Amino acid sequence: MLFAKPDAHHVGQTVPALKALAPLFGASSFHGMATGNLAHVGSDGLTEEERQLQKSYWTENSQEATVEAMMLDSMASVIDLQERPEVMGMLGVVEEKRIMELGAGIGRFTGALAATAKSVLAVDFMEHLIAENRRTNAQRKNVQWQVGDATELVLEPACCDVVFSNWLLMYLSDKEVAKLASDALRWVADDGIVFFRESCFRQSGDKKRKSNPTHYRNPREYFAIFDNVEVEVADGGFAHYELISCRCVDTYVQLKQNQNQVCWKWRKVVTKARRVPDFRHFLDGKQYSMTGILRYERIFGSGFVSTGGLETTKDFVSQLGLQAGQRVLDVGCGIGGGDFYMASEYGVYVHGIDLSVNMVLIALERAAAVPGGSKVSFEIADCTTSEARPESYDAVYSRDTILHIQDKPALFARLFKLLKPGGKLLISDYCRSETEPSEQFASYIQQRGYNLCSVPAYGQILRDAGFTDVKAEDRTWQFEKSLRRELEQAKADKATFVKDFSQEDYDAIVNGWQDKLVRVADGEQRWGLFIGTKPPA
Repeated sequence: MLFAKPDAHHVGQTVPALKALAPLFGASSFHGMATGNLAHVGSDGLTEEERQLQKSYWTENSQEATVEAMMLDSMASVIDLQERPEVMGMLGVVEEKRIMELGAGIGRFTGALAATAKSVLAVDFMEHLIAENRRTNAQRKNVQWQVGDATELVLEPACCDVVFSNWLLMYLSDKEVAKLASDALRWVADDGIVFFRESCFRQSGDKKRKSNPTHYRNPREYFAIFDNVEVEVADGGFAHYELISCRCVDTYVQLKQNQNQVCWKWRKVVTKARRVPDFRHFLDGKQYSMTGILRYERIFGSGFVSTGGLETTKDFVSQLGLQAGQRVLDVGCGIGGGDFYMASEYGVYVHGIDLSVNMVLIALERAAAVPGGSKVSFEIADCTTSEARPESYDAVYSRDTILHIQDKPALFARLFKLLKPGGKLLISDYCRSETEPSEQFASYIQQRGYNLCSVPAYGQILRDAGFTDVKAEDRTWQFEKSLRRELEQAKADKATFVKDFSQEDYDAIVNGWQDKLVRVADGEQRWGLFIGTKPPA
C-alpha cells in the first residue's frame, strides 16, 4: 500500500487573536494561522483566481447569512431540522471534547457541538458568516471564533480531540484536501476523530447559481486520499486513519431519494511500525477487488453478488412479509441489487451496510444513476460495531455474508436488539456438514477467513439470541441448482467474458464454481436459509 509522504511540520508565529484560546485548547496549542488575504494559498492549493472565485461564490450566495443560504435549498428549514441531529448522531458523543470546527459558517453545528463539548474553535474564511455565528452562539462561553482559511492553519500536534467539518472539502482542491487530511491527523490526539460531510456526484440543493465551483467528487476520491495518509509522530511512531463509518445522510434519502450526501468518520490510530492492511483492505484487495466484484456480478446478474441473484432474492424476500413504509437493514448489502429490488417492489426503506468500500461505492454510483432516486441508503462499516438505535428496523436481511463473522452469537444478539418487536430476520449463508471438514475443505475455509457452522448449529445460535419461530432449512439443493445454472451461463458467455475481463478471471470463476459443486457432492459444503422472529412486546 502506498502512503502520502508526510509534510514538514511548520511552526509560525502566534496570531494575537488566538492567544485567547489558550484556556480552551492549551497554552502551547496554537503557533499561528494565516489570515488577511484569503486569496493567497500555497503552491499545493487553489490558485489565487480559483480562491477568489470561491470567495465570490459564497459572497453571492450567503449575503443573508441564513440556513437557506447556507444549504442552497428551498427545503432548507425542513431538511435542517432532521439532518442536524442525524449528523450529530453519526459524529457521536463529544462530551468534554476539544473540537476544531472547520468551515463553521453561521454556526448550524457550532451550538450543537458546544452543548456538551469542552471547547469549540469555529473557523471560516467568510467574515460575515463568523460574525453571524458569534451572534447566534454568543451565550456559549466555551466557543471561540476565528476568520481564517482552514488550509493555512498551523497548530500543535494533538491540540484537539475532534476535527469536524460540514461541506468544506468540496470547496478545496485535491492537493488541499490531501494536505488538510495530513494536518488533521496531526492535530487530533491519539484515538481522536476526524469527521466530514460532503456533497458527492452532483448538486443536491435546488437553488439556482450563476456559477458553481464546487467539486462534487466521487466518494472514491476521498477514500483514495484518507486511506493513503500516514504521518510520523513523536517517538518514531506512525499515525494513520482507521475508518469507523461512511454513510449516506438518511434525511436526504427520505426527503429527496438522494444518496449524494455522505459522511465519513475516521479515528486516528498510532502504531510503532508502518501501516499494514486491515480486514477491510484485505477484502477490497483480494476477494472483493473491483475486478472480483464485477466478474461475480457477471455471473450472478446485474446488481447481485450472492447465490442465485434476482431469482433467490425474490424467493427469500417474499417470505419477509414486507409492507410499504417499513425499514429494512441489509447486512452485507454488496452492490445493492437486493436493496433496490426491495425498495421498488415493496415500497420499503432499506439501509445497506457492508465492510467492503468497493462494494458500497459501486452501490452508491448505481444509486446516483437511478432516475427519480430510490429510498435506499448505504453505509461502509463493521456490522459488529456500527452505531444504530435499538428497535430501528422491521426486518433484517443478509445474503451469504455472515460467513465472514467469527463471533456469530454476539452479532445475532446485536441484530435482535436492532429489530422492532415482531420484526423478522432472514439469512442465507454458507454452512458445513456436522462432521469435521476434510483437510482440503478446512484449508479453503481458512484461506477465505470464513467461520462456517452446520445448519442445525446456525439455527440454535438464532434461538439462543432470543429469536422465536426459527426455521433452519438446508437449501443446498437450491445452492447446487444455482451453481449449475451460473456455471453453464459462464461457459456459454466465455468469449465475451474473456474479452471484458481475462482468461485468468474466467478460469477463476469456472474453477471456483466447479470446486463448490465437488464440495457439495461430497456433502461438506452446505447452504442454509434461516428465518426468525423477535417476539412482540
